[in-house]
Amino acid sequence: MTEVNSHRIEVATVDIRYGTELVLHKAQLKIFGGGVHLLIGLNGAGKSSLLRSMAGLQSIQGGTITLNGQDVHRMTAADRAQYLAFVASTPPRTSQLRVEEVLGLAAPASARIPKVLEQFGDARWLRRRLDALSDGEAQRVMFARAVLQGASWLFMDEPTAFLDVPSRKEFWKHAIEVAKNDTTIVLATHDYEHLANSVDLASVHLIKAKGIASLDPLESPLQWTKRMEG
Repeated sequence: MTEVNSHRIEVATVDIRYGTELVLHKAQLKIFGGGVHLLIGLNGAGKSSLLRSMAGLQSIQGGTITLNGQDVHRMTAADRAQYLAFVASTPPRTSQLRVEEVLGLAAPASARIPKVLEQFGDARWLRRRLDALSDGEAQRVMFARAVLQGASWLFMDEPTAFLDVPSRKEFWKHAIEVAKNDTTIVLATHDYEHLANSVDLASVHLIKAKGIASLDPLESPLQWTKRMEG
């Protein structure tokens, strides 16, 4: 595989369908590595489909998505995993694996597993089955798994949807720490007001009318909401 230095991901004239509906048409987006990048939009606008497609997990119906010039959909799953990690909005609830086994899939035999789990959750969960945890606890395990994967790009789809308010604040605190350690985070969330008050966002993008518009990250979240609803 050609070496990828993972400094830029580009969406070029991309069409994406969700079922039979075309949610993005000839969409354009370029994100440079570093920091936290936010995607916003109304429910059903295509945020999740775009994130999954950028991570190479969902096919596109036109155009290309490239990581530093390399088509992410032509990379093998193993190659993509070196550079791209994904945290879904809903944690898996049917897995009978213990938490330590789930984390071990991302970092086999890593001595970092207990430390990273303690950072994002509770090291006492290690011997528990994932399906025995609450949704919020399981989501924090999946975030820890993505961090252990060591990818330089982390895509997250509504990662705080199942977390209570104190847990959300703690989650964003740790996510910001991850972004400061050379991991680029691209995420969709409705919790962007708290996020914007916690970190200087590198970019903000609005998905609307089957396209993508770049917004001023220095504007207030209220202004973003008005643009989304207008």
